[in-house]
Amino acid sequence: MKGPFLLATALALLAGCGGSGNGTVAHVGDDTITQQQLDAVIAHFHTEAQREGRTFPKEGTTAFEHSRNDLLRLLVYRLEIEQAARRLGVKVDPNEVTRRLSPNSGGETEGDPGGDTFAHDTVVTQLRYEAVFARVTKGVTGSTEAQRSARRNRRMAEFVARFERETKVRYEPGYAPGS
Repeated sequence: MKGPFLLATALALLAGCGGSGNGTVAHVGDDTITQQQLDAVIAHFHTEAQREGRTFPKEGTTAFEHSRNDLLRLLVYRLEIEQAARRLGVKVDPNEVTRRLSPNSGGETEGDPGGDTFAHDTVVTQLRYEAVFARVTKGVTGSTEAQRSARRNRRMAEFVARFERETKVRYEPGYAPGS
């Protein structure tokens, strides 16, 4: 009985997490995040909570809205990393994504049968971030590893701060952080 209940709950979440189907919930530069994308991430976390025996906030509650907006911020972050990677010409090798998702490499095995792409998308974002970091910090020197590490981190922080200043993020009414 648990399986059909989980499927029904996930479908209900996908159908109507307080939004307008596939309407836009946020704009990141020239890209958008849709209600459908947000609903899929909410469904993922709802299913994970059930799997772990935890409760997930009920739709329509303040706790649900806070969780939804936190998850939307995650999608905004992922899109910002994707845009930074595009700007720098960084590409992700699909074979590396597969390798990291492989159970033999310690990667997550959750996912795809029900269309859940959260683990895949997480790995893609991580690979993009690593490649952006490598590109931005290339050539940073220092006399010790600690000094090089501190300088690389500072250079990346400067890049991220500049990128965030230049990238306009706009949320649709009711979806902004803190709303």
